[in-house]
Amino acid sequence: MTATLTPEQVAELERSGGSPFVVENPRTRQGYVLVPSEVYLQARPLFEAIIGHTQATRSSSGPHQSAAVDWNDAKNAKRCALIDKKHDDGLSPSEEQDLERLQAELEAHQRLVAPRPLAILELLEEALRERAATSSGHV
Repeated sequence: MTATLTPEQVAELERSGGSPFVVENPRTRQGYVLVPSEVYLQARPLFEAIIGHTQATRSSSGPHQSAAVDWNDAKNAKRCALIDKKHDDGLSPSEEQDLERLQAELEAHQRLVAPRPLAILELLEEALRERAATSSGHV
């Protein structure tokens, strides 16, 4: 489906000289970046990998994980104690849930304060491998 730009968007596109620019959904306040279709087609595997990774991360960690996580030494000490107990004596079901929650919070905190610099390259590599496997018939 192709949507037609409003006159205001056409004017902004002309002002931008064809460079990407942001449009906003007034109902949701969500921003979207408009890029020339040739640029999008070149970067499509990357966009698809990022979108798929983001959706998988959100669904696996739950909606509460998209917000900032208050990570502190007390939570980390509790997490470490649960890991030790898991390997020494085993965990009860509620302790397993606590450990999973703490692990997810730590991962969310790490993504926020110290994103992995190679993550985007890993996503690109994964998308290219999937594309190559699909095009060669080996899925």
